[in-house]
Amino acid sequence: MTSSSNKKPRATPVPSNVADVVREWEEIAASPKELEAFGRAMANMVKDLGLSPSELRALATKGSNAKELPCLLEALRISIRALAEKEPMLLNDLRRACASCEHKRECDADIAAGTLVPGYQRYCLNVQALDALQHDDKFHSES
Repeated sequence: MTSSSNKKPRATPVPSNVADVVREWEEIAASPKELEAFGRAMANMVKDLGLSPSELRALATKGSNAKELPCLLEALRISIRALAEKEPMLLNDLRRACASCEHKRECDADIAAGTLVPGYQRYCLNVQALDALQHDDKFHSES
């Protein structure tokens, strides 16, 4: 097992980090001592990220994909860059909710049909946060 625990955390979305750890866990063919150490490291990461056991299971089983979020932010004219710079934890929360969403098909269909803005409010877990962001001038995109 490589010693990647000495590296500082990357500024990547939370779900990607969890998915990477789950994939690494599945690939390990190590001694019980190494597996135990890896389990402790994973538990610490989950605790640091504020994930519940059910959120971790959901992210691990769904592949933790939040590809719809940038499309939605763009459609709502919310700057993902401003959000990442000014509220990175909020962006991670939005990604986490998007990754665990049960309405991927509806969202993808709305994206394809160009009806995302009126449609997302029916099912999106992030609707309240996105509504607040839309009303905050510091997050408006220029496009």
